[in-house]
Amino acid sequence: MIYTARAGDAQLMSFSRELVRDALKILRDSDHIARAQRARDELAALGPVRGEGGPA
Repeated sequence: MIYTARAGDAQLMSFSRELVRDALKILRDSDHIARAQRARDELAALGPVRGEGGPA
C-alpha cells in the first residue's frame, strides 16, 4: 500500500506532537514523585520500622 497524504493528516500529526510534548512535560515534572516512591520502596524492603509491625 502506498501512502498518500490527506487533508486531515497534517492536523492529526499536529495534535499528536502536542500530546507527546504534553506527556513529556508531565513526565519531567513528575521525577521528584518517582524518586520519593523509589526511596520509600527501598526503605520498605529493609523491613518493618519499630512500631510498625504486628503486636509483640
